[in-house]
Amino acid sequence: MTYSRYSGRRIFKNKDRNYRDVFFEGRGIKETYQYSTPRFSYPTNEYMSTLTNVPRIWTAVDKLYNISDEYYNSPDYWWIIAWYNKKASESEFEVGEVYYVPLPLQDVLVFF
Repeated sequence: MTYSRYSGRRIFKNKDRNYRDVFFEGRGIKETYQYSTPRFSYPTNEYMSTLTNVPRIWTAVDKLYNISDEYYNSPDYWWIIAWYNKKASESEFEVGEVYYVPLPLQDVLVFF
């Protein structure tokens, strides 16, 4: 079973009037529920040294879900690679940049 990056996050009803005015108008929506913003912590250098860090170089055709599938046998863990490299999404990676895929996945998930 896939570990969700939404685990442990609070779900709340967005009551912000500005949000409602911009996003609800003309859509027949009366309310929406959202996940709270996560608070991330990152592994220490000491903890990272206990993992296998596979170095890779970002190319113009790389996709995090493909890399996740290659190393973790599931595209669902793309966010682990982004998080580990302190990126929000693949749009923050630059061609030629060295990044790391942490292994084993179970140890990374225990930290997360």
